[in-house]
Amino acid sequence: MGFWKDTEDFPTACRALLEEVLKSAQILQDEVSSSNKNIVDTLSIIDLGFGCGDQSLYIKNALDNQRRGKRDDRWERNLKAYVGLTLESAHFSIAQKRLGLEQSNTSTEFEIYCADAGRPTSWTPEIKKSVSVATQGNDEKGDHENWLLGLDTLIHFQPSRWPVIEYANRELGASLMAYDLCIADNLSLKQRLVLRFMASFGQSPFANFVTIQEYRERLVMAGYAREKIEIRDISEHVFNPLAGFLRKKEVELQQYGMSIGRFRYAAGMK
Repeated sequence: MGFWKDTEDFPTACRALLEEVLKSAQILQDEVSSSNKNIVDTLSIIDLGFGCGDQSLYIKNALDNQRRGKRDDRWERNLKAYVGLTLESAHFSIAQKRLGLEQSNTSTEFEIYCADAGRPTSWTPEIKKSVSVATQGNDEKGDHENWLLGLDTLIHFQPSRWPVIEYANRELGASLMAYDLCIADNLSLKQRLVLRFMASFGQSPFANFVTIQEYRERLVMAGYAREKIEIRDISEHVFNPLAGFLRKKEVELQQYGMSIGRFRYAAGMK
């Protein structure tokens, strides 16, 4: 969906959304810090649903620059490992090509798999081993953090988002950083019916649509400390700007007898 606060460009908005999530997790700073030049602390990222690899490419570039001694000093920690999972085989193939990983995984520092990210019980032994190795702590000086990343994907997990979140906390000791959707506390019956239709349209279980308070309580039930849970509402920089972008694209495409198709409804078009 993107984070449109300072841009009208879709790829830039998508990158900004990832960076906003990383900043909220205190992994990335707004500006370069001289205090980050000699850091020894590390982190690993388990990416739940990387799609066609946009965020994977961003993280791979950061990891490659780090290896070459040209790390981005906005990062609060050194990247130790990344494991990405995506369900759609077509998306996986596109991501492989974009990332230059058309052969099997050759580095334990950066691995991607085609699998159901929301169901850890379905992961192969190879995937479970990769995740386990990636999330092991440091043998060297400095501490290590594990993070689960869900960038506009958790709402789609079936039957729900909670099995993998519970697994991450219980088995991996991982924190959660995500862009996810919540609903208002006071939805009318009509609004709930519309939401149910939209959930079906977007192939998302209706049960995944919960209020912020319900979301917070489920995180506590999953084992996360209540006082450390931070949930921010960034909807003003997401939905209306995205709808405006889609309307603009629809007008541009109509000149050529084309349409943005089903996304017209997301833009509020009739």
